[in-house]
Amino acid sequence: MELLIDALLDWIGDNTDYETHDIPHPIVRQLSPHSLTREFYSDVAHLMPDDGVDERINALFAQTDGPHGTIYIMAAKYVDGAAEFDHPTDNPLFREILLHELVHHVQWQAGASASWDCLALGEPEAYQLGGRYLKQTGTTDPLPNRNFWGRIYARC
Repeated sequence: MELLIDALLDWIGDNTDYETHDIPHPIVRQLSPHSLTREFYSDVAHLMPDDGVDERINALFAQTDGPHGTIYIMAAKYVDGAAEFDHPTDNPLFREILLHELVHHVQWQAGASASWDCLALGEPEAYQLGGRYLKQTGTTDPLPNRNFWGRIYARC
């Protein structure tokens, strides 16, 4: 996982104005869909879906969990297309999900988010970069309306 994080941080550095070479790695915890949903709703358990799984959640970045933040992400084996790869983390769809959260990590570590009214304002950049990554890897984007979702999720 460390080599994958290095590669994705390098990609972010090559495709943005962020300097990523000295950014420390976050902890990355791969979870089942049920455990990821539970983590997402940990402060508002009464809102958790009755079946215990929110299919809209692929990952989240918790800035203050661990020494440099923690990314909670759906385990690679649960991401669409995982069975097509020798190792599920080779799946570009999993890598794009991780990249999205690493963008938030970089925004936090670089101080870009310090002046924002809320952290959600980083969503448009993360969605846009995820789309660019998939395009560069020749992967069909399962979310073709990224600009729309980036703006929707950027509301404070």
